[in-house]
Amino acid sequence: MLLTVYVDDLLLMGTSQRCEAVAAQLATSFELVALGPVKYLLGVEVVVDRELSTVFFSQAAYIEELLRRFHMKDCRGVSTPEGGTSEIEQERVDATQIDTLPYREIIGAMQYLVSDSRPDIAHVVRRLGQYMSNYGADHFAQAKRVLRYLKTTKDFGLKMNVTGSAEVELLRLEAYSDADYANDQQDRQSISGYVTMLNGSVVSYGSRKQGLNAQSTMEAEYVAMNEGARDVMWLRGLCDELMWKYAVPTLWCDNTAAISLFKRPGKHNGSKHIENRYHYVRNLGERELIAVRHCRTDQMAADIFTKPLARIKFAQFREMLGVCRRDQQGGAVEAEDDRAASVCMVVMFAAK
Repeated sequence: MLLTVYVDDLLLMGTSQRCEAVAAQLATSFELVALGPVKYLLGVEVVVDRELSTVFFSQAAYIEELLRRFHMKDCRGVSTPEGGTSEIEQERVDATQIDTLPYREIIGAMQYLVSDSRPDIAHVVRRLGQYMSNYGADHFAQAKRVLRYLKTTKDFGLKMNVTGSAEVELLRLEAYSDADYANDQQDRQSISGYVTMLNGSVVSYGSRKQGLNAQSTMEAEYVAMNEGARDVMWLRGLCDELMWKYAVPTLWCDNTAAISLFKRPGKHNGSKHIENRYHYVRNLGERELIAVRHCRTDQMAADIFTKPLARIKFAQFREMLGVCRRDQQGGAVEAEDDRAASVCMVVMFAAK
């Protein structure tokens, strides 16, 4: 039984009998209105398919509103949110031009999509967010391209596969981390990307610029490993709180040099300058709290968070994240634990 609270909205998850019993008990202490099985929560459509054992999160209505609001409803769609390069020139614009371009409004509105159901646009929204006070026509054109992509994929959402097998006793916690070395053309800083999964379904993800100038690809990948390790440790703590049993979390990396640095500590010419805080991942490995393994680049799900990708590769990684239409199969790996599928009924309440 799980109960989550956001301001005056309560989400109750569990079997039908337990949901009804807890709802009745809460009603004796609080003025509540039962809204029935959840359909929308904080602007996100939630579709629970018991036959397929999936939960689908979509913001199609919100995307429609964005297209109407920014006069892009009749635009021509595109298959990727970014072009073939990540370089956008910085521009100094006067206040008059800033007032005429709704750039900040577009980026702010798209950040809501990134946080809830659309990890596939996380990289481009992060990149465009760097220019909130220093943008011009090129930046605005790129922001409109993202809207064109959203028009093409407005029916897409984040699908979580919660099917299970009674024979498997441990949940599978995984994180993928990746980096694009010296990505930014202005400051030459690298980009970290990571995604954390529970039994093959995406739980959290991120795309961010590293706070240092990495001296090599190995260092950039090692820093990204640290980001992924922190996130999977958060998921591990959440599972501990819920008393779910799990195997040792796995952190996947596609850079053999970074993995070697993780496994063989010591002072090396190429790594002795790395700050101590980035060795957090190594400490976790020594305590056997996580395991780091090598992943082929074409299976690195976090690649989509670090740089623009060509159409075919972008679609491949998008599918691995479980971003698809409701009737499509999405996700990298099927789940393997019945407890992940224990949500049989979802009921939402709103305080009077």
